[in-house]
Amino acid sequence: MKKKMVHSLVLVSVLLLAIVAAGCIGGEKETATPETIVKTETKVETKVETQEKVFIRFAGWSAGETEMKKYQALIEEFEKKNPTIGVKYEVITQMFHENILASFGAGVAPDVFYVDSSWSPIFIEKGALYPISDLADKSFIDQFYPFLLEPFKKDGKLYGLPKDWSMLALFYNKKLFAQAGLTKPPETWEELEQYAKIIAEKTGKPGLAIYLGGFNRYVPVAISNGAPKPWFEKPADASWFDNPVVKETLTWYINLYRIGKIEMENQGKTPYVVQPGDVGAGWLGDAFGQQEVAMVISGNWMIPFLADQFPDFKYGEDWDIAPVPAGKKGRATMAYTVILGINAKSEHPQETWKFVEYVLGPEGQKELVVKGGHALPSLKGFENDPDMWPQHAKTLSFKYDNVVVFLWGPKSGILEGKFSDAMAAAMRGEITPEEAIATMKQIVEEELSG
Repeated sequence: MKKKMVHSLVLVSVLLLAIVAAGCIGGEKETATPETIVKTETKVETKVETQEKVFIRFAGWSAGETEMKKYQALIEEFEKKNPTIGVKYEVITQMFHENILASFGAGVAPDVFYVDSSWSPIFIEKGALYPISDLADKSFIDQFYPFLLEPFKKDGKLYGLPKDWSMLALFYNKKLFAQAGLTKPPETWEELEQYAKIIAEKTGKPGLAIYLGGFNRYVPVAISNGAPKPWFEKPADASWFDNPVVKETLTWYINLYRIGKIEMENQGKTPYVVQPGDVGAGWLGDAFGQQEVAMVISGNWMIPFLADQFPDFKYGEDWDIAPVPAGKKGRATMAYTVILGINAKSEHPQETWKFVEYVLGPEGQKELVVKGGHALPSLKGFENDPDMWPQHAKTLSFKYDNVVVFLWGPKSGILEGKFSDAMAAAMRGEITPEEAIATMKQIVEEELSG
């Protein structure tokens, strides 16, 4: 009896030791006892929460296949660093801003999209843009050139940050210049027209290509000759077109094509001014790259296009860049900039801002803008970067009395299109320059009344 009790006590003690050992250490533990090896196992459940991937839509227009490829590469790099965010890149080729506004009405607007400076007041007024000043730190905003931010401000709020910027410059074909006996680019608007005539006579190629219409391309002519910057906020502002300098310079600009193309061909002579379509080109970059014209006035976006599409047409050897010609009162150029605007109704504003911050920040601009060479960086500090393309660096070295950001008032985008239509009609000879000017006045009065 006593022996059985001792045996029982020993067994109980062994079991208790095994239980205590298993409870003190998680996982598997082997505990030796006098009688056997007792194996115990404690299961630990770990709950892993996976964050659902968010997809955002990014819409822009394209400056060509090269830019699209660069954007796609940048997006892939962003997605690697942010695996919970996916970005769908959409390219809209026609009537970009009108299509974006229409997408708001249909409830299918993208999360982030381009907004040109000339259209910014309309998007801000319609409440389409999320205030970037509510998302970005001031230290981040302060990295950008202040003059590029002005078109995107209202009532103390900032509604977007520019992805880059460009300015007009004169592109000229050195080989055609040499054939025509010209040794340097034109300094004035009068010389520009004179050079165009000489080149047409000496080489048989038009000296200059311009767009039909293009009010924004004309503005530097007016301002450099002493006209005030155009600003249309109320019907009475149509009086800008009554300014004698505006009348004179706008007539001259319209006649560049009206006389340089229409009248010259009527006389059986080589035109000295054409539009891209007249030489089988889609735009100024094509016309210049194909060497069908000697001069165009265009922006920095043309530089990577030429490098990509016409690699045998060498910068510095075959073509070069000069400042926009001067007028009687100085030299002016147009500046163009575009923001990545965030949809005010986006379901994912924080994720969208994270993408925008990456694209617009130093890393994104270094890859896409500085190395990619698509335009000029909107961030300060890249001016002397060793990766800056020499063509872009040269445009930054030009001295201007006025650099005008593309914005004429609260309806700039709409006015630009209608002004350009009136100018184009006069250039084609359908109406006179005087009728075009009267029409442009009427457009201001009608668009801004009420």
